[in-house]
Amino acid sequence: MNIKYKPRNLNSNELRILRYLKTKTEKNERGKIKFYHFLIAGLLGVCLIYITSIIPDSFWTLILGTLAVFSFAFIVFTPYEIYKAKKQHKEFLNLLNSLIEKGTVETCQIESTKIAIAPEYEDENDMYIIKLNENEVLYIWDTEYKLNRNFPSLKFEIYGIDFFKITGKQINPLSEKILPLKIDRKAKWNFMKQYGIYGHLEIEKSNFEKLILKYKNCA
Repeated sequence: MNIKYKPRNLNSNELRILRYLKTKTEKNERGKIKFYHFLIAGLLGVCLIYITSIIPDSFWTLILGTLAVFSFAFIVFTPYEIYKAKKQHKEFLNLLNSLIEKGTVETCQIESTKIAIAPEYEDENDMYIIKLNENEVLYIWDTEYKLNRNFPSLKFEIYGIDFFKITGKQINPLSEKILPLKIDRKAKWNFMKQYGIYGHLEIEKSNFEKLILKYKNCA
C-alpha cells in the first residue's frame, strides 16, 4: 500500500528555494568546455606524438604516448558527455520552471502519535516506523542521512517525487522534533532477515505496538 499525495500552494520558503535553484541552474547553463579546449587538446596530442617519435624508447615514451591518447580521447568523447549534460540540464530546468509556474507542490500530510527508530546496523540506513492508526504503520528510510537534523516529528508532510528530485528535500516537519522509541539495531537486522524488508514510504497493515514488540523479540 502506498501513500497518496495532494496538491497545495507553495509556501514562501519553498518558492524561494525553487527560484534560487533556477538562478543557479541558468548560470551553469553556459558550460565550462569551450572550443579552444578542443584545439589545445589536439595540438597537445600532436606535439606529444611528435616528441615520442623522435626520442629513444624509454619510460618517457610510455608516459608521453599515454598523455597523447588521453588528449585525443578528450576530443572524441567529450562532445557526447556535453550533449548528455545539456540534455539533463534542460530536463531539470523544465521541471523546475513547471513547479514554479504551477505554484503548487504534491505533498502527503502525516499526523502520528508514536514513532520508532531502528538505527543503521551496517549500511542499510536508519529506519523510522510511524504509527498512522491502529492498524497501519509507515516506513521511512533515511537514505540521504539528512532526516535526523529535524526529524522525527509527530506532524509532518512528505513531498512528491518532483519536488524531492529538484531540491533533495522529502520530509517537511510541521511540529517540534521528538525523541522516538528506539529499536535495537541488531534486532532490526535479525527481523529483516527473518521477515523481510519494507521499502521507503511503504505502508504496512500492522498494529504499531505489536510490531515494535515483534522487533524487540528479535534482539
